[in-house]
Amino acid sequence: MGNLMYESNSRIFFQQAEQPVKATIQGNVLVLEVNAMMNMRADSYLAIFNITQLGQTAEEADSLMNGRINGLVQRVKAQGVKEKDVFTDMLSFVPVYELETTRKLFSKSYQEVPAGFEIQKNIHIRFTDARILDKLVTAAAKEEIYDLVKVDFFVDKQSASFDTLRMFATKLMQQKLDNFEKLGLKVEESHRMGAEKNGAYFPLDRYTTYQSRTQSSLNSRRRGQIVNDVKKSNTLFYNKVPYGNFDIVLHAEITEPPVQYTYNLTLQCQLPEAFAKKDVKEIIKYMWITDKGEVKELKVGS
Repeated sequence: MGNLMYESNSRIFFQQAEQPVKATIQGNVLVLEVNAMMNMRADSYLAIFNITQLGQTAEEADSLMNGRINGLVQRVKAQGVKEKDVFTDMLSFVPVYELETTRKLFSKSYQEVPAGFEIQKNIHIRFTDARILDKLVTAAAKEEIYDLVKVDFFVDKQSASFDTLRMFATKLMQQKLDNFEKLGLKVEESHRMGAEKNGAYFPLDRYTTYQSRTQSSLNSRRRGQIVNDVKKSNTLFYNKVPYGNFDIVLHAEITEPPVQYTYNLTLQCQLPEAFAKKDVKEIIKYMWITDKGEVKELKVGS
């Protein structure tokens, strides 16, 4: 299981992301459901780095900022990234103030005075090979850029993924209907209503916090010694959507965190009555009471 078993709320890491697969009958309505999933590798990625630059003047701050950005562009080009795939997003350009003490005869006060300027920008870098991300981080660090904000994943043909899931789910649903027909349910004669639902889980949504664990020496605790626990570091790990409640999982084996597409197909079949109603003839009897108080049937001619 790994060290995750020591996490106090480890059950949340294994919770199902979809409702359980169910097949139920409500009255004469048969409800069938198919859940399908596909793991897709991203076609491209977008890394976003944040850069902050201070300067005594606006010109100095802008010049230093441009120098660092141009240096990063040249370094990532060496990793196969084209210059057109690098975009600089301006965030802010503001003056920075410091407090200056102003002394008077009987008191002193503090006054804000301009001390320089601060520029903040985000650098967007698009790349297609996930393995070069480490090299991009190294290139950014050489330009004193240390803040990797996030990495976005993109799949070019998202609609094609849902079409594939729909095809597999529809085929499996037809197999389920055929099985119920063989069991004697008149599925072919049923009135049907269906619904579908798509979903997508990106790696950015599936990273979960995790605290590493260590066990203290049991003998030390028995001797009554004071044990100072080492601080456990907090980290993250990729926690994929579990496969347990899916009928179909395409490209199940993964190494690189994928984009997980899900498709749900629900079908309601209103079955015909199991037993046909028999014809019932209306029977009318006429009775009369004799002088002696006897009840007798009165025969009426047809």
